[in-house]
Amino acid sequence: MCGTTSGELAIAPTGVTQVISQGANSNATCFTSLDGASFALSAKSFTALKLQPGWTEFDSLFRKAAARVASGVVYLEGEIKTKGTNPAAFTLPAALRPSKSVYVLINLCTGSIGRLDIAASGAVSVQPEGTNNFWMVQCGTSLEGASFALSPKSLTALTLQNGWMNAPYGTANAAVRKISGIVHLRGAIWTNGTNPDPFTLPAGFRPAHEIFIPVDLCNGNNGRLDIEPGGVVSVEAENNDFSQAQCFTSLDGTSFAR
Repeated sequence: MCGTTSGELAIAPTGVTQVISQGANSNATCFTSLDGASFALSAKSFTALKLQPGWTEFDSLFRKAAARVASGVVYLEGEIKTKGTNPAAFTLPAALRPSKSVYVLINLCTGSIGRLDIAASGAVSVQPEGTNNFWMVQCGTSLEGASFALSPKSLTALTLQNGWMNAPYGTANAAVRKISGIVHLRGAIWTNGTNPDPFTLPAGFRPAHEIFIPVDLCNGNNGRLDIEPGGVVSVEAENNDFSQAQCFTSLDGTSFAR
């Protein structure tokens, strides 16, 4: 949303869609990007996830936690919650585990932002944005729209520039892939510099119009990619705190329609 603030879409089975802003409603009315937002139509072909003790499904109005793989991309769905303080929510089945650590942006309670920390072992932990905010996780954790690429097969490596570097914290190198007209990014990057432009997308992966896609930054903080039709990609942090992008910018789970 405006100012790189976070929010969520609440989509009912009737199709009615509500925009929920974490902060002031003016952030949503000023600007709400739909690019990168996605969800599965049904639970068909999804595998139910076994939640860790203390975690439960949200309620009967929401889908249950589940995962599937299609064309080498793992997709999650469902809504979960906990009354406890253990961030470990579930472990992915062996066939759905990433080859490197993955950090995927998700929505928490009341339009708040968080992330899934997914280890190569399949262990998945939920982290809220900032510190002392685990109540957001407890209140409600949405898995809808969360996704990541399983392996680097069929991906094109991205050439980093302006001092940006690959794979902090055991993550994968930056790469891109196109599946049925949808561009998927993979990996994570970081920098010691102040230039916000980490790479330029190759010609076959560029959007027709400028787009803004939310991404996970350091410590679960919120950011976004500003991608121009020429392929130039800039990283923007909420509240203009670029140090969060310098420390860590995850590309995992980022996708858009060309």
